[in-house]
Amino acid sequence: MKLSEYYEGREESEKDSPARRKKALARKIKKIQKRRDDHKGEWITFEDAKEYRDRAEKLPYNGLQDIGERRELRIELQERFGLTEGEAINILNGFHMRDIVQVYDNIKNLRMPEVSNIANPYKGNSDSEVKERLESDFD
Repeated sequence: MKLSEYYEGREESEKDSPARRKKALARKIKKIQKRRDDHKGEWITFEDAKEYRDRAEKLPYNGLQDIGERRELRIELQERFGLTEGEAINILNGFHMRDIVQVYDNIKNLRMPEVSNIANPYKGNSDSEVKERLESDFD
């Protein structure tokens, strides 16, 4: 059966019914609960991420390659906080730190991110709040 055939006989209201949305939300919550239950290690905070980024900046320059002391630091970060390799590398390089911490904070507290703020985390904030938040990332 083709996907188009599957949806052909259905009314528009059936595709996006409240019951269907409720099931989808329940699946998402169950997935977050499983990730929280499976989490190993401590929960990372933004201060921890900045500490590891600062430690990585003090290492000798090697073109951001994952070798030597930088690799040991990455493995320590992964084991301590239960991060993926990519997340740990991004933190050491100073990329997406706030986003990574937010993901784990949402899992820890069983929070669903607001869809409207995923694309623009600064949406709805005043200019001074945005400036303060951006400056705090590089303290």
